[in-house]
Amino acid sequence: MRIPSSAAAFFRRHGLPVLTLLLLTAGLMYAVLGPIVLYPGQYAFAAGGDGTKNYYSLLYHLRYGQGTHFTGMLYPFGDHLVYADGQPLLGIPLAYLQQAGLPVADSGLALLNILMLLSLPLTAVIVYLLLRRVLLPAGPAVVGALLISFMAPQLERWLGHYALSYAFVVPLLWYLLVRAVSAPRSWWPLVGYAATGLFAGLLHPYFLLLAALLGLAYALVLLLQRKRHTRSAYSTGLIVRLALTAVLPIVLFQVWMALTDTVSDRPASPYGFLVYRSTFASVFYPILDPLASFWRNAFNTSETMGEGWAYTGLMSLLVLVLTTIKAVRYLVRRQWRLLFRPVLPAPLRVGLYAGLLTFLFACGVPFSWGLEGLLEWVKPLKQFRSIGRFAWIFYYFFTVYAVFYFYQLSRYLRHRRAASFAYTLVPLVILVWAWEGHTTLAAWNKRITDTNADARYTPQALLHPTETYFDYLQWQGNGTYQAIVPLPYFLLGPEQFGTNNMPASAYEAMRASLQTGLPIVASSMSRTSQAQGLAAAQLLAAPELPKELLTHFPSRKALLLLVSDEGLSGPEKRLVALGRLVLKDAHVSLYELPVAALEAAPYRQAALSAATATPARPDKVRLTWPATGTTTPLGGGSLRHEQKAVLFSGVIPQRQDTAHYEASVWVRVVGMKNLPIFRVRELDAQTGNPLESYEVPARVGTDIYRGWMRPACVFQPRHPGSHIAVELEGDPFEAAHLLIRPAYTDVFDQPTTGRVFKNNFPLQD
Repeated sequence: MRIPSSAAAFFRRHGLPVLTLLLLTAGLMYAVLGPIVLYPGQYAFAAGGDGTKNYYSLLYHLRYGQGTHFTGMLYPFGDHLVYADGQPLLGIPLAYLQQAGLPVADSGLALLNILMLLSLPLTAVIVYLLLRRVLLPAGPAVVGALLISFMAPQLERWLGHYALSYAFVVPLLWYLLVRAVSAPRSWWPLVGYAATGLFAGLLHPYFLLLAALLGLAYALVLLLQRKRHTRSAYSTGLIVRLALTAVLPIVLFQVWMALTDTVSDRPASPYGFLVYRSTFASVFYPILDPLASFWRNAFNTSETMGEGWAYTGLMSLLVLVLTTIKAVRYLVRRQWRLLFRPVLPAPLRVGLYAGLLTFLFACGVPFSWGLEGLLEWVKPLKQFRSIGRFAWIFYYFFTVYAVFYFYQLSRYLRHRRAASFAYTLVPLVILVWAWEGHTTLAAWNKRITDTNADARYTPQALLHPTETYFDYLQWQGNGTYQAIVPLPYFLLGPEQFGTNNMPASAYEAMRASLQTGLPIVASSMSRTSQAQGLAAAQLLAAPELPKELLTHFPSRKALLLLVSDEGLSGPEKRLVALGRLVLKDAHVSLYELPVAALEAAPYRQAALSAATATPARPDKVRLTWPATGTTTPLGGGSLRHEQKAVLFSGVIPQRQDTAHYEASVWVRVVGMKNLPIFRVRELDAQTGNPLESYEVPARVGTDIYRGWMRPACVFQPRHPGSHIAVELEGDPFEAAHLLIRPAYTDVFDQPTTGRVFKNNFPLQD
């Protein structure tokens, strides 16, 4: 069958370059990544921390979940799939297929890896289309697309933040904006933009704000650059439609969340908005060795933060220098129009300034200019703690401009009879850029292969473990236990309190959970409910404190303590002592913990009995504050302070200089922002100069009672006659019931009438 000449011409002009680009991308990926491309299901792209957790969240939901509610962690509450990084766009339909009888869960890890790998060639195609839109011929556009795509900053997210690794999203959004501006009466680019923003947001919510920032910045620059009263003016209607389309995905997502999320007490001010940001160095200076170390040593620059990475390459830095020189010339000559409306193809004329605006936001502007208070007027922005990620927008805008710049420079040189220089410059630019791209992808490849070099962290070990304790779990499993409690314990998500990292026990617990279906009591999710987080943290509280979590357990089945070979804290050791050892493996010990062992009533009764027979201690300090309004759940009043308060300063009565003492105080959690630092200082009695200092962040505490937390600090005075100062410092806080006592002796007292305390723990509600 003969192909019509028009179709053949269309293929040569449009299809052949894209096909060539795809083949080159696949070949280069294979050259660098090797068997990862051929057998993606046989590689774990990351292990431990977020890497394992993000695999686990999706895979557990595929095997045992349904709908929008994730039940794998924070048992017995669970959480919305969005906050578990479960990629709802994948997790919900695939879980439905699994429930319908299709065994998609067994291929979940391979499918996720394939999607991440496919994002690279898809990115290259979209960048190629953008380069064609800025008037580059097919050949240079193919080369430019390869250079830009293989250095895409989101490829680094292959190493753990899988839902953020879809690098094609930003260039696709830009391409749809370009199409919308070039055909202002067509609705399909705007519909496509809204759909892309929404669907990407269902992979990870950061894409929602990214789409909004990109669209709003583009609309603003169109408004500022338009020529009024001319045919080339961008209509007000078009600009309004762009702005509305930019925010539409957020609105639709919020409606969906309102219908599917039942939690009402999520953290309003997560930590890190102005910490995890981008900088000039994280975008224009090398970030990976060997070039990064050379650059830091040669130019005395500091190492940049990974959350701000959007490295554009050395050639882009050269373009920035040359462009800056040209801009200075415009300023000197007062050619303002050329500066604010440069002679560039429309996608770049608008895109460069739109990209600059988003880059400034990624750097924290204007909030980092002493205007952090503005965040109180736009509180939803505070939910996005890693604003450095929004520099990804600038990466694509500026690298496309850099490719365009070098193409135009080579044309200029050829027309000025400097063809030999042009033919030397262009290959050199391509060589340097390609070398950086190869170095970048090779670095991610090494990280992946190094991970899988350890047999304990392969997909086989995650999905089909062979250790002895898994045989026991398969035998007992759901019949004996209701959930897994990993020790060391971890609790990430409540923001105000909890742990800061994930121990090895998290990996083992997730493996066990995938095999048995048993959920995990601990949690590593985002923006966790404050009340549910407090209940989960309180599992490790002193035995005299009632455990809120027990009232939510659906059964009285035992808990499975999964203890890895790491150091345990005092509360964790106490929990182990309550259990019965059932199996000890090379890296893991399993204990059966009856729920009844966690009940506070027997401990309280025993303590109350002991209180009547225990004499009062003279070597203690007890401070309470009068109730000026409502009393605290602990009884009595409290002290409220804005930043720093000295709770006690003086001498401990009848102090023994060889003894250890414990200082403890109750601080309010519910209704507060960040919890304060609890500090004990030993001061010279004559001069007041500090001699020793001890401090504990209140956020790591586990002794919790009705929305209050008890931080405690053990110290040993080393200087006879010295004074002791006990302080709280941090955000506005509320404190109650300070006690300083001998650390290893039980102290009973009644700081409020009718309520007995043991070691500052209430024994009566």
